[in-house]
Amino acid sequence: MFATTALVASAIASKLNGYRPDAQVTAKDIPHQVVEKVTTELNKAISHQQDNSDDNVSTTSSQTIYDESSDATYLKSALVDSFLEEALFSNSSKLENASAIHLLSGKNAIEYIAFALSDLSFVYSAFSTDYLGKSAEQWAQSGIQNVSRYPGKVIRMDTRAGALTAVQGAINYLDNVQGQAHKPQLSILTSSESLLAMIPNMHALALQRAPVVFHVSAHGLSSELERIPSLDTVLAARNTGFVYLASNSVQEAHDMALVAYLVSQELQLPVLHYIDGVKTANESESINIADYTAIKHQLRGSADVTVPLAQTGDAIEAILERTSKAFGRRYQMFEYSGHKEPDTVIVTLGAGSQSVQQALRQLNPYADRVGVLNARVFRPWSEERFLEALPHTTKRIIVLEQSELESDVVSNGPLYMDVACAVRFGQWVNGAKKPDLVAAKGSDLARITVSALKSLVFVSQTALRVDLESEEFAAAVADNEVVQPTAKVHSATFWDVNGDETARHIAHLLAGISSGAEHLVNINVIEDSYRPGGPVTHATIRLSTETSQQPATVTSEYIAVQHHGLVKEYDILGSAATKAIVLLNGPWSTGDEIESKLPADFKLVSTQKDIQLYTIDAAKIARECSLDEVRGAKLVFELAYLNLVNSKPLKRVTDFTSRIAGLYDDVVGSAAKEVGQYVKDINSKVEQELKKIDLLPPWTILESEFKNLPKIPVSRAAKNEDKTQAQVGDVAQINKYHQAAFNLMFKEAYNSSLELRPDQREQNFLVTVTENKRLTPTSYDRNVFHLEFDTTNTGLKYDIGEALGVHGHNDEQEVAKFLSWYGLKGSDVVQVPVNGESSIYETRTILQLFTQTLDVFGRPTKKFYEELAEFATDEKEKGRLLFLVSDEGKAEYKKRVDDTVTYNDVLHEFTSAKPPVERLVRMISHIKPRHYSIASSQRMHPNSVHLLVVAVDWKRQDGEVRYGQCTRYLANLKVGDKVTVSIKPSVMKLPPRDTQPIIMAGLGTGMAPFRAFLQERAVAKASGVEVGPIVLYFGSRHRSMEYLYGEELEAYHEEGLLSHLGLAFSRDQKEKIYIQMKMQEDGKMLHDYLMNQEGYFYLCGPTWPVPDVKAAIMEGLREYGGIENAAASELIEEWKEKERYILEVY
Repeated sequence: MFATTALVASAIASKLNGYRPDAQVTAKDIPHQVVEKVTTELNKAISHQQDNSDDNVSTTSSQTIYDESSDATYLKSALVDSFLEEALFSNSSKLENASAIHLLSGKNAIEYIAFALSDLSFVYSAFSTDYLGKSAEQWAQSGIQNVSRYPGKVIRMDTRAGALTAVQGAINYLDNVQGQAHKPQLSILTSSESLLAMIPNMHALALQRAPVVFHVSAHGLSSELERIPSLDTVLAARNTGFVYLASNSVQEAHDMALVAYLVSQELQLPVLHYIDGVKTANESESINIADYTAIKHQLRGSADVTVPLAQTGDAIEAILERTSKAFGRRYQMFEYSGHKEPDTVIVTLGAGSQSVQQALRQLNPYADRVGVLNARVFRPWSEERFLEALPHTTKRIIVLEQSELESDVVSNGPLYMDVACAVRFGQWVNGAKKPDLVAAKGSDLARITVSALKSLVFVSQTALRVDLESEEFAAAVADNEVVQPTAKVHSATFWDVNGDETARHIAHLLAGISSGAEHLVNINVIEDSYRPGGPVTHATIRLSTETSQQPATVTSEYIAVQHHGLVKEYDILGSAATKAIVLLNGPWSTGDEIESKLPADFKLVSTQKDIQLYTIDAAKIARECSLDEVRGAKLVFELAYLNLVNSKPLKRVTDFTSRIAGLYDDVVGSAAKEVGQYVKDINSKVEQELKKIDLLPPWTILESEFKNLPKIPVSRAAKNEDKTQAQVGDVAQINKYHQAAFNLMFKEAYNSSLELRPDQREQNFLVTVTENKRLTPTSYDRNVFHLEFDTTNTGLKYDIGEALGVHGHNDEQEVAKFLSWYGLKGSDVVQVPVNGESSIYETRTILQLFTQTLDVFGRPTKKFYEELAEFATDEKEKGRLLFLVSDEGKAEYKKRVDDTVTYNDVLHEFTSAKPPVERLVRMISHIKPRHYSIASSQRMHPNSVHLLVVAVDWKRQDGEVRYGQCTRYLANLKVGDKVTVSIKPSVMKLPPRDTQPIIMAGLGTGMAPFRAFLQERAVAKASGVEVGPIVLYFGSRHRSMEYLYGEELEAYHEEGLLSHLGLAFSRDQKEKIYIQMKMQEDGKMLHDYLMNQEGYFYLCGPTWPVPDVKAAIMEGLREYGGIENAAASELIEEWKEKERYILEVY
């Protein structure tokens, strides 16, 4: 289903009502240009959907449409930000008086206010992505209006010498056009790195008292491309005549952005508003947004009389007081917090005070009489107001400044110089003793944690200068004390290699399904775009029931890792709270299965912190629920989070599946097809697949590896915010050989790895064929053969009863024939996304891909027919393809399945439909590994694994003989060939005690695991271990043709290891004999072994003899144990639960 403008208008209106409960908005209130934009973007997202499921279509007549429940999933993932945009900027009069809490980043909060109050905005950025002003550019392109009801204008500029010349020209032009009575409002959104080139023209703007507002994201780059806060370049322009205004949080970024315009307009002065470009700019919080009505209410316009520069401090203080009353949040030029009568006061400059204040709240229990004085307005500097804000009991002032230059540590910074002048020359009350001054500098004030703050206060008692980059403070930072989450705060961390969408979606879901202002959401995202192996994202969500700032070092109650390999690169559990829930993405269900995937430190710490470890195979669930594996996996992780968390702030969010379904219903409208039930079905699958992993006892005694892994990634620049490629389906790419060569030559640059099968989640091994022997005569119509593989130096280990997964290849001659017909060159190199992940590509030749990966000779899905119809140029063929997946075409589709029609057959049948290979490789399913019971014991054959296989073939209705893909591959293997294999666990395990009897019943190749059982018991007996009775019932057609491993069985029987051998060759005599008949003859023995000696029974082979075999055992129990049929049947079911009666049938 493709979205209509009416549907989208209804969806937006519903969503806006959810954001702003006091407003009642209808579809008619939504601007038509907004609806058209969202509709276009939505249809783009839906049209690129890459779903490989058979069942993701619903049909009426011969027309096929997408299932709207799948569209709902796409809509949520694609338009979260679009809904936010419309909620902020709708021009409906019904929204003007509404107020709401929104989840915004610091950048977005500034962009919103700047866009609302600017006639024209200029964006100067040192980066092509992730810059201040990017969202404003998009809003301008969408035609969204500002507070004056004119479309906002935003111009992107390059940073070069003489920057701001265009700004001066714009001011002069607008002055001439609009007259001197109106001073146009201009904004500049930039980074601190661009500011240096602007300083000469900033002087000119200040001289002409231009009411221009600069919003500056203060950050720089280290030599390793790490983002670091950078105030040096911001303060370099402090003497230009601009008012300097600082923000310390996302809420303050919104509020101070508005104050900046009020100061600029009322005082006719240029204002520079700056924020921490690393933390505050990128952190998202639930904040109060002033709508256009509230903003206009604050505007006063320019004063009739120009305010003298000497009185600007008083005027700014008055504006701050006025906005404080309006917002309900206190703002002053200098803001003090901490002990009422402190001995030590730490003076900070705006953007660095938040971390210091957070640390101070944790410090108070340890040391009293410490406070923080935040200089919110640095220019103009008000000596009088500084001294008024400084508590009279102060004995020591620590001036805390940020500087990225090591050489600058020994010099006094601008804040220190102003504070020193105020202390030395200021007016002190009653001749009070002037406090001592201590200068403290560091490159990143966010490092001022509670431990570092305690050290700073202690050292400042004897030192006049403190270097926060010294080893002493580095150790204090490393030894930082973390705080366990309180009842009012919930913290969750998400690790991902595919961006931060999961955390952001969960945050938006929490904001949507929780009750508005009662739950405040905070997101902090750190991304390392230059990590070897691809970008990694660390996102932390906090959900709080109180508005007060929480300590930055709160541990996480919940940690989700979407790529398990990250546990070996980062100290994932370093930030985990005691008894935290940790969710790993993968197919494991027990501690034994996952143990080899976890480093020793992870296992040790998990026991020390009593971690609640869970796993979930998100990609598997996404496939089974007809979702895209990458985007669908994110929805799975959202639901897993909501299922597992049990924190107090979330307890009121009851029946979250209904609440989530309600959000989806709001999005897709009344035309949705059981969206709520669809979400609940996915959630039910998530509940079933969540596996609780018991921590193994040996993990408690492991020794630490002392690797000192980082707890979080390094925040590096050039964050990739362009999600276009990921959203359109991550298509394959055709390259030449040199690209593959580059990948191998420059592994670090291309993040190349030489994994055997990166598209497979289980561990794979490359083994070598040492024997391929046919066990049945060549004249016999069934080819049963024995295979042996050398496992030396491969690391392959297997247990008794496990199966070997073989990754079979297509026949090379048939593949070559197909490629020639399709017009493909086998030597061309293609890069295919691994499991849909846009950051990981597998490089193969076309020949390799169609031989080893794509199941081109397998059964096509309904989805393939539907996608193929898009490429059909012949209308009849297109109609035919769509008919086959419609309700009317069900019978014919089933007939095709029964006749084993393949992808190859369909492509040859519908010749006008010829997708490009980049799309074709995404349309054809991958070859799945076939699993065969292992026919050997690794104790007897430590460097070998054996299989027993029967070649599968059949005849189609047209008389053509076809062959099983994998058995044909195995039958044609030669000694020395390499084969890719994996291990699959099984329930076919030997009894815990060697003396317990084992009773085995195998038909044909069902003999394979029992050969392994015999070998295992033979090794045990040869080593002097007493072994119990072994009974084997084996059945096949002819003794002379299919007595598989007959010589081995006779030898084991002769020596006494095989205590009883019951053979049933059904066609060697006139009356057919089956294994259940042999078992009936041995009823007394079976009763004794099963009832008196706690024996185990196993059946392996086809399903048809299962009821007869059960009846034979029940007969023995009744005749020799007096157990009636009903009780005997219940007893067998009990044995099944205890894994004493095991069936492996097919």
